[in-house]
Amino acid sequence: MKTWLVNTNIRPENGNPNAFKYMLRQNKAAAFYGRAVEIDNICRGDLVCLYHNDNRIIAVGAVVEPYQGHDFEEMELIEHWVDVNWLWKADFNDSFEPLNSIDRRELGIKMVNGTVINITDQVNYKELLTQIAQRPIF
Repeated sequence: MKTWLVNTNIRPENGNPNAFKYMLRQNKAAAFYGRAVEIDNICRGDLVCLYHNDNRIIAVGAVVEPYQGHDFEEMELIEHWVDVNWLWKADFNDSFEPLNSIDRRELGIKMVNGTVINITDQVNYKELLTQIAQRPIF
């Protein structure tokens, strides 16, 4: 099992500031356009932490299905995803700001440069479970 940090890229200059809503609602961790193929390294049973800018993790889940490809070849260039069973998701206010996110630094995650990052060796799993347990599930 590996643990992955998947950036939701909410900044408008990244082209899809609402992708995090799609991922949470559709039970997916996704990467888009030039970064799409980075998702292909994630396997069934791996853990995914959705990373929201400003050091915030907004969801943690287990991968139940790796990327299987698209029915339409044109879509291969746009999006790749894995299906995720979210074990915990942050609560959001009316402006879609997370109210109870987890600070990635409290988990020992130092390197966050990229869209899909293997953080298996960085995560303090005891602290991750403690942080989840301290937050209600909505």
